[in-house]
Order: sequence, then C-alpha cells, then structure tokens
Amino acid sequence: MSRVYPFSAYDKYMSLKLDSNMWFIIVYFLRPFILKVSTIQMGRGAKSDSVSGLKNLFYPDDFGFFLAFIATIPVLLLIFAYAKRKPDASELMQLLWRNGRNLLVLAAITNIIVIFIPYAANISHSINIYGWGQLALAAAILIYLYSSERVTDTFADFPEETAAENNNK
Repeated sequence: MSRVYPFSAYDKYMSLKLDSNMWFIIVYFLRPFILKVSTIQMGRGAKSDSVSGLKNLFYPDDFGFFLAFIATIPVLLLIFAYAKRKPDASELMQLLWRNGRNLLVLAAITNIIVIFIPYAANISHSINIYGWGQLALAAAILIYLYSSERVTDTFADFPEETAAENNNK
C-alpha cells in the first residue's frame, strides 16, 4: 500500500474500508433505487404524491428515471462485492472490487448521460436547475475518483488468505 491510514480505516481483515466520501458517492448514485424502494414502502407504488413529487423534481419524465435506475447497476455490483469482500472470496468478487473505481466512474458517466438524454430525445425541452446541479456533482465525483489516493488504495486492497488458511484447505 502506498500510504498509511489510521487503524480505524481498516476492517477485521486489515483491508481498507470505504471512507465516508465513497459512501456518500454510493448513496448519491443509488438515489433512483432509494426513491423506487421508498414508493414501494409507502404502499402506494409510483402514485404517492410526496415521493412522486420528489422523483419529478430530479427526473421530469419516466424515461429519465428508468435510465437512472439502470445506471445504479454498477453501484449495486460494487456493494455486492463489498459485502463479499473476505479472504476466500471468489475471483469474480475480487475482480469487481479491484474495478470499483471503474464501476463508480461508469455510474457517474451514465448519470451525466441520463441528464441529457431526455433533452436530446426531445422528451424534455430544457434541463432544470437540479439537472445542472446533478451534472456539477457528477463532474466533481469524477474528479475525486481520479485524484484521490485513498480511492486507489481502497480498491487495490483486498483481504489475502493467510498461510494458515491455505494449509487448512
């Protein structure tokens, strides 16, 4: 590892945990998923006025919301890899984890595309202030993902099997 972090930055396998910035990014990218789950939780589906109004604030049309929902897939894969991150994890989980930055970058780029598709397809006639805010935040996230050494170190760090664990197999 290229840097030393405080002891609290490591999990029980002595691998770097996701920091608060990365959790913020994950939650931000999962907002369509969170909105959809909250409509189901309220028991009224997409017809709930409060949640529907919030959805319409960020996604003026259902097509944009659908695309944003699809854009959560890379983040869901990353969360799955994080949950399975342990020494005996499969090669697929290790591959997903080591490509965690790429998955978040894919989510950021997809979110940027989602902002412009309804406008480009003439579904929406303009991009609202929240769309421009989302664009600015996605751009800031891209800058953070490429400039942060902590992001690089976190996704390069995966729990390794100890010699004792290898001998027990």
